[in-house]
Amino acid sequence: MTKTVETVRRRDYAKERQSALERTVDRVAELREDRNSGALGDEVIKMAQALILCTLPYRPTEERQIMRTARLSDGSTLRVTFTAGITGVNMPFGNDRHLMAWLFDKAINSDTSFVTIKSASDYLRETGKSRNGDRVKELAVRLSRLAGLVIGIERRAADATQTVMLPMIASSNLPHNLTVEIEREESGQESLPGLEDPFGIQLEERFFQDIKRHHVAIPRRLWMQLQGQKGGPQLQDLLIFFVYRCYCAQRETVIPWHGLREQFPQDDSNPRRLKQSVKKAIQQLRVLWPEVRIDVLKEGVWINRAAQPLLPDDPSRKRVRRIEAIN
Repeated sequence: MTKTVETVRRRDYAKERQSALERTVDRVAELREDRNSGALGDEVIKMAQALILCTLPYRPTEERQIMRTARLSDGSTLRVTFTAGITGVNMPFGNDRHLMAWLFDKAINSDTSFVTIKSASDYLRETGKSRNGDRVKELAVRLSRLAGLVIGIERRAADATQTVMLPMIASSNLPHNLTVEIEREESGQESLPGLEDPFGIQLEERFFQDIKRHHVAIPRRLWMQLQGQKGGPQLQDLLIFFVYRCYCAQRETVIPWHGLREQFPQDDSNPRRLKQSVKKAIQQLRVLWPEVRIDVLKEGVWINRAAQPLLPDDPSRKRVRRIEAIN
């Protein structure tokens, strides 16, 4: 009698992670080639400076208030306080930051603080997401979390302190069934009687003026690619942050590890995860932007002025990314 021994193949997680990283680097290398040839295009997404320097949580949280602090190399301090302002609605987290960035960009480019709910279908289409029932339900929940977010921004320098303490969204008019509303909008149907006011999100006007003045533009294709990247929101946040800091660097500086921990959420059980994510982000940034000057030191992350910007500035298109010299 012959016995059959079933061999169970164990997954090699280290090999899988390395393979995923290599695929990501390949995609970033394609972006670099397109950048060098001009095929990357000049489309950018305009992101709120404060939310690049101080970020939302990465995982669901029951906390109602969270504070982040960024210490800038010119001696000033940026402090952002996030508060969940509606009872029963939790703090935005994770990929809610993608929708928030998209809403801000939409508002800045249209020069209006009101973004209609019709843009919900635009968001799904422009970010390459299929419009199925689950996706629309998820989008509706994300909108409700963002609608309840109150944000405080404090910029403190040696001689003065500027504060903006107000709800990010002044008001919202959201349908109970987002799927029906998207279909109605796309079919060109008129508003229902008694609901003539358009569905949408109204950004608080002073907050809107703040993000118009203090925003950062990065290549839209880079932002799009990061959304599906393995490594999660923290890796995405770090890469965008380093793009910004390397762009506006005026001189050599070191961002200490404790400074990065104050800026980026530390809700991971592995305390070494931040350094691992930093190294991965820098590796990808070097592939995309060979002229960049950035390195990991024992003390933190060293940054110096790049020999060439990631994209050329074009004031005629309002694409000067160094909005203000903070470095």
